[in-house]
Amino acid sequence: MGPEAFKLLAAGCYLAGAIAALVGLKRTEVREGPWQHVLLGLGLTVHSVGIGVHCAQSQTHFFTSIEESLWLASWALAIGYLVALVGWSLRSLGALMLPLSAALLLISFAFREPGPPPSAGLAAHPLFTVHVLSAYLGYGLFMTATAVSLLYLFEQALLKRKIFNYVFRALPSLEKMERAETLIAWIGFVLFTVAVGTGATMAKRSGQVAWYLEPKIVSTWLTWIVFLVLVVGRASGRLAGRATARTILLGAALVVCTFFLAHPFREAADGQSAMAPARTALGRGEGER
Repeated sequence: MGPEAFKLLAAGCYLAGAIAALVGLKRTEVREGPWQHVLLGLGLTVHSVGIGVHCAQSQTHFFTSIEESLWLASWALAIGYLVALVGWSLRSLGALMLPLSAALLLISFAFREPGPPPSAGLAAHPLFTVHVLSAYLGYGLFMTATAVSLLYLFEQALLKRKIFNYVFRALPSLEKMERAETLIAWIGFVLFTVAVGTGATMAKRSGQVAWYLEPKIVSTWLTWIVFLVLVVGRASGRLAGRATARTILLGAALVVCTFFLAHPFREAADGQSAMAPARTALGRGEGER
């Protein structure tokens, strides 16, 4: 059974869970049943096995290709939703998270080109796996906190308009969502800090010139700073309610930018490091001086 079959099975589980979440918005017995727990757990199990099979069979499993990045991002989103589901029973969140996880898996089939390996032998670095997993899990938890923030703002809008329909009744309380988004962002911040620290350690070993000026690195640090402001603001009581939600949305926009920017520590298609243009430019500048 190949990795593609596991991807399809996982996507099917997520889509079935999304249907259960949508039906549960109207039908209490479905919302309070075990359907989402079972389908999410099954989907994550199949998803994880598929990633393991891919790593065992592929010689380029560095998660630098678009296919692998989408695959791992979908897995991280599902784990983020699992945290929200088990920790706060945010069942209505499945209507947002599970379709997105399934969509990323299905879109990944359109990108079959293998990704370039990390430069300077970084794939063999003992921190490489820790860096990749902590980064993606941090992304997944940040996006989960963003989804909770969207539900928070949506419920506030319904309250202001005095719309108390079945969707409103299916949503958790504002207080529960505020606690959930803050704590999920905290966990994501800790994991993302690990990713930033291990990335900086590997960057020093790689010997890349001016690696800290790369767009992905700059965006990563900006993301980290935004969520640092969030956790400090929440701890000090200076951020609450809509301000917290908007800060998380800003961080989410940076997460998306960071995710799609090319990583500077990868080998380009011609075997040169992706930082080669920067090194060439710097060398030319030194020669002119």
